[in-house]
Amino acid sequence: MNRTKIILVLVLIAALNIPALAKKQKTAVFKDNVLSDQKLNFTLEVPKNWKVKTFKEEPEELSILRAVFLKKNYKINKEVKELGGDFTIPEIQIYARMDEMTPMEFLEKLKKDIKSHNSEDDIITKLNLILSGEFLGKEEIELDGIPAIHALFKRKYTRRLQGDPSDPRYRQYGGLIIRSEHDVHDVYILKRNDYLIVIQFFSEREFYPPNRDEFTKILSSLKFNDTDKPAGEESGN
Repeated sequence: MNRTKIILVLVLIAALNIPALAKKQKTAVFKDNVLSDQKLNFTLEVPKNWKVKTFKEEPEELSILRAVFLKKNYKINKEVKELGGDFTIPEIQIYARMDEMTPMEFLEKLKKDIKSHNSEDDIITKLNLILSGEFLGKEEIELDGIPAIHALFKRKYTRRLQGDPSDPRYRQYGGLIIRSEHDVHDVYILKRNDYLIVIQFFSEREFYPPNRDEFTKILSSLKFNDTDKPAGEESGN
């Protein structure tokens, strides 16, 4: 092979590898307390007491996990604070993918997979409900004028606390205290321009009401780009 052909081959190889070298981009941008997802064309207002995490994705691909919000000034159960033990930080997760499934079909699949304690669905497996989740109910709602489903679940778990056996408060337990507890999970499912979007919020049962109020306020700020809305869906029509 002569020098010219070698150069042409190298140029061709480099051209074929350009997509692989393309710079990754963020799934969303968080600035001035507003989260903006350019691929899904939505914004959310997030209070300062929530930490926002976004991720990296290839320009031509869609990362299933779009963003995660973690509460900063969360409360901890008194026994856990004193003795140590597991606790749940209030969290919001946003997922999306191209899918022909309707929101109701996704919910039915989620319920079925929870009953079987098994799933191969790449969103359902991340919701942390498969092993000990329990469906509580659902309602049909709208999010920024888009039909959606709000489903409520609880995730049961056992909290183990190690107390001092000599302490009269814990002597009857032999030092080991076992509590049956659960988290409450709100799952919102909607369809937007062929994208299935799943928004999950969860919190410990004990602190659910005030955290739920904060989450509801965040969710109420959800806005999609009006230019993408079907005719007649824009505000004022």
